[in-house]
Order: sequence, then structure tokens, then C-alpha cells
Amino acid sequence: MKQFVWIRDVIVIITFMVLLRSSIVNWYVIPTGSMLPTIKIRDHVLVNKLSYGLMLPFMSYQIISWDAPKRGDIVLFDSPKDHITFVKRVVGLGGDLVTFDNGVLQINNDKVKEVLQEDRGILADMGDQTPCNNGDGKNLYVEKFSDKASEHFVLRSVNGGNTNLETRTWSVPEGKLLVVGDNRDCSNDGRYWGYVDVDKIYGKATRVFYSINTSEGRFPSFRTDRFFAKLQ
Repeated sequence: MKQFVWIRDVIVIITFMVLLRSSIVNWYVIPTGSMLPTIKIRDHVLVNKLSYGLMLPFMSYQIISWDAPKRGDIVLFDSPKDHITFVKRVVGLGGDLVTFDNGVLQINNDKVKEVLQEDRGILADMGDQTPCNNGDGKNLYVEKFSDKASEHFVLRSVNGGNTNLETRTWSVPEGKLLVVGDNRDCSNDGRYWGYVDVDKIYGKATRVFYSINTSEGRFPSFRTDRFFAKLQ
């Protein structure tokens, strides 16, 4: 009887964890630098899966929706092209016209506010980045979608770069989102494979759970300053 109780308890715990991570809150390890400097490689980010609606376990779309992603939200989803889980920032909502003017994001013919940053301290610990992803040869900006929105950092190449040369305009369909990485010239995002369905967003990334620095030539260590850091 005791053995049965032990097995039952294990099953209950496993079931609870599956329900928790699939429908309520989950954490994802970030393998690339597409969201630098906001999210670093080997950040483990917490995702609130109840931000916009309810997904049942093992389902890839919402069965109930009570809110919609807002411009500036950091969201997780499966890319429409190869079904890999991506984390990106929402820049275009249904009905928006999105373009870039010499690299500056423009929404509905209004340029998004951005300010070049002289203090590049946030780029000091970039982890195990590739040449494309590090801070060298890039300008650091603070971008703000509106007066009421939170500020966030973006990186853009000093010379050239896909974003600076971009001239297309995206007309975002209703029920869709245009998502882009904060590391603008090193991000595989909606500019290349299209829009994301609103009801297929897993949830909103809210905080860094914990982070590990695996820079080349050093023993892996925790970035304790990033533990539970708020994402914006």
C-alpha cells in the first residue's frame, strides 16, 4: 500500500508540473542573441501563458482569449516557417503599416522615438556571442513606441546592415502580428518569414528566471544580477 501511495504522489506531482508549464507559466532558455541586449544568451525567461488566453496542455493555439498582445510586448510562439520556438518583440498590430526609414522604425507613418546611447555598459557582458551578435560595430539606442510605453534597448549596425537598408512596408492583417528582434540586424524574424497569428502566441515573457554566462574561455557562471530581472 505504501508503494502505491508513493507512485500516486509522483504521478500527481508530474501531472501538476505538466499542467503548470503547458498552461500557466513556463521558462525557456534563450539560445541566440536576436533579442540582445534586452535578453542575453542563456537567459532563462519566465513566460506567463495566461497573459492573453488559455491553452490546454499540448495545444498550440488558444481556446479562450481575454486579451491581445500589445505593441512592445515580448512574446513567445512557434515560427510559422520551421516551428522553432522564438522570442521576439511585437512591433506591428493588425491594421498597422510598418516600415523602416534609414533604420528607424516607422509605424503608421510616424517615426518611433529613439535616442542614441553613449553609455554602453549594458553591452559589457554579452556572453558567448558570434561576431554578428556582439556590440562591436553597432549603435545602441533606447526606443519608445509612445509616451505611455516603456523604453527598451535596440542594437543596429553602424554602417550598412539589413535594417538601415530596408525599404519595404508591411501591412499587418487583422488577427496577425509583425514581430522583430531587438538585435535588429541579427534576428530571424517576421521581416523574413511573415506574420504570426495572435491566437498562437504562447504567452508574454515577463522576467529573467536565472541566467548563465558561458562566454568562451571561461567556466560557466551565474549572472546573479539578472536573476528575476524585469523584461521590458
